[in-house]
Amino acid sequence: MNWGIIGMGYMAKKFANSFSSFNNTKLLAIASKSLFKLKKYGDKYSISKNYRFNDYDKILLCDEIDNIYISTINNSHFEIINKAIKSKKNILCEKPMVTNYKQASQIINKLRKNNVFFMESVPYILHPLTDFLIKLIKEKTVGDLIEIISTFGNDKSKKNNHRLFDKNLGGGAILDLGCYPITFSNLIASLENNENQMPKIYDANGIISNNEVDTEASIKLCYENGLKSNISVSIINNMENKTILVGNKGEIIINNLWSPGLKSHVEVNLKNRYYKLFVQSKYSLIENQINDVNRLINNNKLEAGSKKMNWVNSLNNAYILEKWKQILFMKNEN
Repeated sequence: MNWGIIGMGYMAKKFANSFSSFNNTKLLAIASKSLFKLKKYGDKYSISKNYRFNDYDKILLCDEIDNIYISTINNSHFEIINKAIKSKKNILCEKPMVTNYKQASQIINKLRKNNVFFMESVPYILHPLTDFLIKLIKEKTVGDLIEIISTFGNDKSKKNNHRLFDKNLGGGAILDLGCYPITFSNLIASLENNENQMPKIYDANGIISNNEVDTEASIKLCYENGLKSNISVSIINNMENKTILVGNKGEIIINNLWSPGLKSHVEVNLKNRYYKLFVQSKYSLIENQINDVNRLINNNKLEAGSKKMNWVNSLNNAYILEKWKQILFMKNEN
């Protein structure tokens, strides 16, 4: 299966480094508006010069490419996804898939009409660690789940002119980091239901910068089954990046849920017992995602399973992120 990458930023480089474990999968092509990056990464990943595209439209017209990974700036995703659908390419798009709910709805409707594979790239959700956590929850390891507490923050404030601090580029902590704890909360809330659960937002706070970007934000959610989720994200402070599953018999602590490695662990803290459980993964985080996407496509699926990053999950994620931003900015105006 041949892959092409559009946009050669940080995540694209991590993605390009993840093909060596597969015999039947190849990074065939890259596209960048930077000739320097085309040369540098084309040489690094042994990309034939015929498959180094300076024009995003041209890589989408290349018949030899089966799958496209979109790794451009957030505000460009909508246009590129639409073109990829038209070209009938299988699509993996870096999160957030788009910058607002209206665009997300339009994309999902177009996908349904055109029978094109699409997945939003939130790789932790496909990792064995997430499956292991689901197993622990279903086994009532800490009893009935009451609350999820999640943090995700990385200080990017020292990086001059970083895209995250430009609202026109789809910057901000909510769009860039919020999708991780939001998708996890939605996943866990939906485990015992056939339908995806949508929460009520009962509080949202944060910091808005002078250039109108949400640099730090928190939100409190409550689901129909009573599960609460307390989330904090930041692009100006390093947070613990920890997730705690609170049950009526104890708690499960995960220190690196958003970026698990080949070997991960969780801490189980019961009222009279504390222990660690370890999880092994055959593949790295991104390798695991590539493998899963390939498997889905080979099985003639157009989206992930209902408890993973399927289209409805991406749509719900976009809706909550947008409402979170709206509430925060309305508070700031008042």
